[in-house]
Amino acid sequence: MACKRDEYGLRLNVRPSLHYYRRDSYVTHGGGPAGADVIDCASGFVRFGASRVVEAALAKLDPAIVARYPEVAHETLLKPALLARFGAAGAGPGQLFLGHGSFNLIERVIHKLLRADEMLGVGPQFNEVPSEFQEAGGVYRSVPLDEAGYRLPVAALENALTGHPVSILYVDNPNNPLGLAFDPEDLSRLAGSCEKRGAVLLVDEAWGDYLPDSESAIHLVGRRPNVIVVRSFSKALGLAGERVGYMFMSEPLARYYRQVDIPFEPGIVGATLARAVLDEPGLLDEIRQEATLAKETIARAFAAAGLNVLPTHPNVAIMSVEAPSRDLVEALARQDVRVLPGSSFARTHPRWDDTFCRVRIVERELVEPLCRRIAAL
Repeated sequence: MACKRDEYGLRLNVRPSLHYYRRDSYVTHGGGPAGADVIDCASGFVRFGASRVVEAALAKLDPAIVARYPEVAHETLLKPALLARFGAAGAGPGQLFLGHGSFNLIERVIHKLLRADEMLGVGPQFNEVPSEFQEAGGVYRSVPLDEAGYRLPVAALENALTGHPVSILYVDNPNNPLGLAFDPEDLSRLAGSCEKRGAVLLVDEAWGDYLPDSESAIHLVGRRPNVIVVRSFSKALGLAGERVGYMFMSEPLARYYRQVDIPFEPGIVGATLARAVLDEPGLLDEIRQEATLAKETIARAFAAAGLNVLPTHPNVAIMSVEAPSRDLVEALARQDVRVLPGSSFARTHPRWDDTFCRVRIVERELVEPLCRRIAAL
């Protein structure tokens, strides 16, 4: 079959779907700098407390370390700290992998590790992972969250696993865009249901640092043969620019993944800063506390303005707001507040349009100005 002629009149042997492909959310919305008067509640990073630790670590950094490949240092620098943090999980060093952010690791799982049959997910959720799976040649199917309380629809997901060649059940926990945390027991039950059907439970904990470590699905990887958990330093821990992510997986999956792992990720500077952030006493508690206080104040402002704040966890630094029959994204833009449009999540839930939006919680000095702008809606 001849290659399709592209917009430049060239015939190049690229995947046909790329002629129509468009990133859903994190590239096309909220990625650029905001204007001087714009309060950015769209970008998926948070500036709470890690900057002072990073500044001190950079001041002590030996420039000579950047001349060496980092993979040996990872075994003594970053991996031991992560294993110690989640020590009760029953996962050994051979089940922990590093990468350039959590999405980089998910991308490798999709394109190199697992078959692209069908991905089952929940709606709404982070669009980019389903998009990546579809680009790999798979099919994505979502089950809506129980809108009575936006609970995880465990029984419906178990029914959806039946009769389909599901490769992956994808759950982001905390949920993006809601900032809602799911019951660890529900995830454990789903891991067992997936195991019976030959599916992998992939839990995306990019926002997981806002929850107690005891609630992480990492604690499932030593008990189930089919669990993958990815996490990031880009959210609560403030290292989005260094692209540091990590992944725990069950030993049977890890045996295969080691064959496609790239040992040089992340860079040594990013790994050094990540270790410094992990070692700072009380930093994570401080960040969680600031997020909780700011979120409570902002949620009250939205409610006072007559808007519907959807169910969310009080500690997680994102939440979703709804204004039925009103373009909420445009209304906030007129107040110089930038949010992530609800339509960014439409692939995972067809009812999500721009009457919904995701709001990222801002640092303390912006909370009061943001609340004034919300009041003016």
